[in-house]
Amino acid sequence: MFEVELTARLKNYTETRAQILALAIDSHYKLDYDDRYYDINGTLTQGDQEFRLRTKNNLDSGEAKHYLTFKDKAFEQVTRSKPEYETLVSDHYNTEQILFKLGYQKSAHYAKHCEIFNLKYRNASIEIALVQFDELADAFIEIETNTLDKAETDTLFEKLYMLLEEIGLSKDQLTKEFYIDMIKAVQSK
Repeated sequence: MFEVELTARLKNYTETRAQILALAIDSHYKLDYDDRYYDINGTLTQGDQEFRLRTKNNLDSGEAKHYLTFKDKAFEQVTRSKPEYETLVSDHYNTEQILFKLGYQKSAHYAKHCEIFNLKYRNASIEIALVQFDELADAFIEIETNTLDKAETDTLFEKLYMLLEEIGLSKDQLTKEFYIDMIKAVQSK
């Protein structure tokens, strides 16, 4: 699966949220993510790869789901979008214990607070997330979609860039910094 994603720093969270709500939204909900990243002696980080155990807590329904995700090296350098392989797991604790027994160490851990909007845009299923972190002053927006076919990624990026502009954001707000790196920098101070 190829995750086609734009991430941008927000200049005005409230204004951006209002622009999103003006779109034809199919669903809208709030999630808190508990993200734990794993590595073996920094080999994944050095290879521009990520291995994550995530719990998504739906703040509206109270439901929690756990996902194990591997992100491979970026296939697109401007946005650092990556192939992504994700599966639902039923037991967070035992999954983490398996990772430890296989030699993985926890390399990062943070909470991510998201307001999620799903919509169809130019015949693509799009997810928009307004993102905040306890450790970071800035808020972010993620606009993403997925495809099984790498040949479709350029067309999907064009649609995401159009949507970005339609909600009043510009390409100069895009960031390819990883949240992990930003949070680690704050935590190391």
